[in-house]
Amino acid sequence: MKITIAIILCILASVLSFIQLQGQMAWKFPKDNPYIMMLLGLPISIIFINTTRLFNEQFEANWPGRLIGFGVGIIIFTIMSWVIFREHPTPKTITCLVLAFGIVAIQIFGK
Repeated sequence: MKITIAIILCILASVLSFIQLQGQMAWKFPKDNPYIMMLLGLPISIIFINTTRLFNEQFEANWPGRLIGFGVGIIIFTIMSWVIFREHPTPKTITCLVLAFGIVAIQIFGK
């Protein structure tokens, strides 16, 4: 159950981070209000801190959670870039996505 909650929190934090950092290129509000967008960093950090704690409790190690977070971040970034900016994945990006899914799968299902 911890791993499920951690992954959901990781997805949420990755989505919010994307909006915070890339939103200025998509919408007027983030571009015109950088200090408000900066304040999003506080709740995003709290989510990432809790995600890290849950992963560490689940795996009793630092690396699995870090690698899952990296993989999830790559997957979310690609999806949101595609949906918001209409940036279609290139073969290079697709290769990285396959690797990201592999990293996440190895950490979750590998023994």
